[in-house]
Amino acid sequence: MDLEVEDWTDVDAPPFPFEEHWLPRRPLAGKAKNSGHYRMSRDAALQHPYIEANPTAIKSFVITDHDGGRADEIVGLAGLPAPSYIALNPHLRNGHIVYALATPVILTNAAHRRPVNLLSRVESGLNNILGGDVTYGGRTTKNPRHPEHLPLWGPDYAVYSLKDLADPLERLGVLPKWAGVRERREKLATTDTGRNVEIFEVTRKWSYPKRGDFTDLGLWESAVSDYAWDRNVELIGSCFTKGPLLFPEVNQVARSISRWTWRHIVRSFSEEQARRAQIGAAKAGHEEMSRRGKIMTDAKRQANRKRATRFDINAIVADALEE
Repeated sequence: MDLEVEDWTDVDAPPFPFEEHWLPRRPLAGKAKNSGHYRMSRDAALQHPYIEANPTAIKSFVITDHDGGRADEIVGLAGLPAPSYIALNPHLRNGHIVYALATPVILTNAAHRRPVNLLSRVESGLNNILGGDVTYGGRTTKNPRHPEHLPLWGPDYAVYSLKDLADPLERLGVLPKWAGVRERREKLATTDTGRNVEIFEVTRKWSYPKRGDFTDLGLWESAVSDYAWDRNVELIGSCFTKGPLLFPEVNQVARSISRWTWRHIVRSFSEEQARRAQIGAAKAGHEEMSRRGKIMTDAKRQANRKRATRFDINAIVADALEE
């Protein structure tokens, strides 16, 4: 259901339950957008105009920073679902357009990456269609409960699954897809979660052949963390407009990868290659035997017997004539 401009409400008791979906336990908060943020209780944080949007490893709010002066109407014009709320600058009409997720996405679970990957695509699609600021880091957001901002509250049903957001973006042709690593980086370059996707992908691929060379979990975790941080500085910092990830998120992604590989990979790279080569050779031999078995059909066997019988008779006749 699309939301028209006149449907917005700016009441003290909003229909959308903001505090229920705002998850940081001791959020960062401050008076300025880009500096002076400190950890404090939730109640104290809500007295400041800028607050931490999501915990480091979880996302319940998908936020697009619209600086084009049409934050209060661009969603309706684009034909997207009603946002949970918009924290609007009443003078410039720019602001944070926010969608709340019914199921928050965990960014550090190495075993369940599909929601993280889809979230990165949703962020990219929303950035593109809503004119999102590509440099917005997503760490802090305008506090909709503070009088410095004008809150435009969506209805109480404005809580979505990732699919609820992905489907309309796909219909509009702005949900990105990619065919390779380079294209993935280009499509996700302006997203917050895209950085998480990229650091996870490059680190996990590096870790698979390396895991079997380590026999101590602590040393393995340290090696994975060092590699992830190096890639974060050199790769993420250069390919993504929001710059490198903060150390806590990189460390949590690396720890998740190191723990998963420690449990599931036990061979060294050379041992794994040898094992796969043996499996491949055995499979090839089985396929060859199967191929030969299929060629030697019953009909061919009967034909071979007839040919063999004919040749034997001719030999007997030839011997008899010689006598």
